[in-house]
Amino acid sequence: MYNDDLNKHKAEQPYVARALRQFALSETLSELAVKSKIAAQMLRNKLLLNQPHQLTVHELVRITKVSGNRAIVDGILRELDCLPSVRQSVSADEAKVPLTERALEISTNAGVLGSIALDIKAQNRVTERTRNSAVSRATVVFNELALFIHDVEQKFQAVPVLSVASDTLQTLPMPGM
Repeated sequence: MYNDDLNKHKAEQPYVARALRQFALSETLSELAVKSKIAAQMLRNKLLLNQPHQLTVHELVRITKVSGNRAIVDGILRELDCLPSVRQSVSADEAKVPLTERALEISTNAGVLGSIALDIKAQNRVTERTRNSAVSRATVVFNELALFIHDVEQKFQAVPVLSVASDTLQTLPMPGM
């Protein structure tokens, strides 16, 4: 699907080029085309840099929502020197995860990210697969941290007076201590 004669596009927007490729490789495009109401061949063409058809913003939003895959959006953000996207909405299942489990999930993913970094150091090179794995895992950590922050904020908003009172009591000097 992708060939090496795309150096011009890769040089101009390397993160977008990689994101389009990653998206195309990780999705079943025929199914996605049906769900997003784009002709399958047209969608394939729009994900290839050497084709005259370009993915529109509206199509990008549609395929991102349908697939849940934010690789292209993240590639665009990276091209603009921004951090990866983070969802603001929390599903009902995600809202039920206790803070301790979410913190353990963050630690686990950070550990895997550390393991990837050690592999890169040992091999003294970064392959495309390793790069994609590292970026994907780091994005998971970003999202988990965002959900953790959301959960903490929700708990504070639920009973702010008690939270502030508890913080105040914890910081006050205690007589006889």
